[in-house]
Amino acid sequence: MLKRLVELEAEIAYQQPPEPGDMEFCYRKGHIPFLLSAPHGAQHTREGVPKDEDEYTAGFARLLAEETGAHVLYAHRKSGTDPNFYPDVPYKQTLKQIALAERIALVLDLHGASPKRPFGLALGTIRGTSCPEYRPLILESLQQSGFAEIATGLDRLDVDRTFPAAGRHGAETVTSYAWQQLGVQAAQIEINAHLRIVERKPDATSPAVFRGNVEGILKTLRALLHLVHALTRA
Repeated sequence: MLKRLVELEAEIAYQQPPEPGDMEFCYRKGHIPFLLSAPHGAQHTREGVPKDEDEYTAGFARLLAEETGAHVLYAHRKSGTDPNFYPDVPYKQTLKQIALAERIALVLDLHGASPKRPFGLALGTIRGTSCPEYRPLILESLQQSGFAEIATGLDRLDVDRTFPAAGRHGAETVTSYAWQQLGVQAAQIEINAHLRIVERKPDATSPAVFRGNVEGILKTLRALLHLVHALTRA
């Protein structure tokens, strides 16, 4: 799985704008009613300031979609906006079209957290409101895969504390947009850098060499695969 993850991430150009007439994001159709989203897969812009890409989140979303048949929407080129902050941007417009056409039941929005964060994964459900039907199953599935609120280090699951997916005042996250504007249940999942970055790419915004925890990355991939399969069976 790691080899395929690296191959998929290699196609993401973090700091390269899209060609004229192209979009900064891609959509791949699936056959189950779940959508994997990675809006920060490449560098993006918030309030005029460039923001670093969430490395390997696009690769994660694509690999999970390949393995499960989920729909996937991901940033693959530099964006002049931020889909997880601004309303009415092309990424969200496309998400709306997908949600309506494919009758999406749940959006799982993947993001990257700093390696300094005291958790492996962080689940944001706007404090339990954005996916009332699926939240218990998500928590149960992640716990079965070794991520729990009572754990420590990279096994710790932060739930609706550090990143509740609500967004600060005036901002609109992908999770809040899906739930509040489209009526589609949604959850945000933040992944610690140690659990997603196989090896930092040469075009990354940060020049520092970084390699994640191989076993931890595999554990995280398997946990998210287990989660999507559990959702499909529910």
